[in-house]
Amino acid sequence: MKHGVSSEQIVARAIEVAGSDDFGADGWQEGLARSLAGFARVPMTQEALATQHGKLVHDLVMRLKIEQWYQDHPETADEQLDGQVFVVGLPRTGTTAMVGMMALDERFRFLRAWEGASPIPPPVAGEEDTDPRVVAARGAVDYTMAHMHIRDVDGPEEDLAILAGFDMKSYHGVLPMPDDYVAWWLHADFTSFYALHERLLKLLQSRRKPGLWLLKSPPHLFRLKEIAARYPKARFVMTHRDPRKVIASVASLHSALHEERCLPGTIDRKAVGPRHLAIWAEGMRRALAARAEIGEHRFVDVRNDEVVQRPIETFERIYDHLGMDLNPALRARLDDYNSRNAPGNFGAHRYTAEEYGLTDASIRAEFKDYVERFAL
Repeated sequence: MKHGVSSEQIVARAIEVAGSDDFGADGWQEGLARSLAGFARVPMTQEALATQHGKLVHDLVMRLKIEQWYQDHPETADEQLDGQVFVVGLPRTGTTAMVGMMALDERFRFLRAWEGASPIPPPVAGEEDTDPRVVAARGAVDYTMAHMHIRDVDGPEEDLAILAGFDMKSYHGVLPMPDDYVAWWLHADFTSFYALHERLLKLLQSRRKPGLWLLKSPPHLFRLKEIAARYPKARFVMTHRDPRKVIASVASLHSALHEERCLPGTIDRKAVGPRHLAIWAEGMRRALAARAEIGEHRFVDVRNDEVVQRPIETFERIYDHLGMDLNPALRARLDDYNSRNAPGNFGAHRYTAEEYGLTDASIRAEFKDYVERFAL
């Protein structure tokens, strides 16, 4: 596909692949148009552009297949969700490690990347080891950024990152999207996305329980009120870390992702830092305001250094807040996880704030209220 591809072409291709044309509720069309317009102004390689166009088709195909599944299996709508625990926080604050450790508890149902990317048909309990999606995912493991981000094919993955595209609400964080796209995403109404999100959780648990969902994605910070409106029983584990370490790390990670997909010499690293500083400072302002509105009692706060230095003690506090017990088997799994994923086990992630147009002072100033509230 070339730069001039249209929304109509993407939609037509999705309908052709899926063999149906019922997209369900409206609300996704603007996101598709804005994504295409944004892609046309990103200095991507032709290969990267083709990949992004292909993903738009794939995401709309999945949307069509979800609607078809509900038509063929109307009983799916009667599935009962037992609750939700959302791990939220700024990126690089330990959200991945937190959800990875909590996922060791068999009482939780979490989203795996392979089922999120292709949820139809929903996985079947006891048959997952032979599921073609699992076999393919395990066979395709070739991950070279473990020093930046923990990844486990059979472990939990970010639900918003994977599923938002089904409603054309993707953040497109691997790309240096234009400012107008980012501004639209920040202020977009995500009500339709979380409605689809609930339909997906019901579908995915229909043949593979339990129904107590463990979910994680840093961009949920921007949408806490929408989450609470859709999921009245949702609880939140919020991770915290000194934003001086967070934002510089975010800038380093995104610079690497952008440079992988864009033409050589087109990424200005010193512009990446200030942009992500502004985005995530806004995310934290929204999150703190939302906490006051939806209820502080729904949150348990966890500092990154607490998890690293005192994991069992920290989990005792988290589980007490959630009204759950930390049994001996889970304690043993937590110990093993921390041994395997101790800081430095996969190499060091090295960066400085100055490389990305930042200073420690500028970062702390943007997060002044947050730093003071949580003594960071």
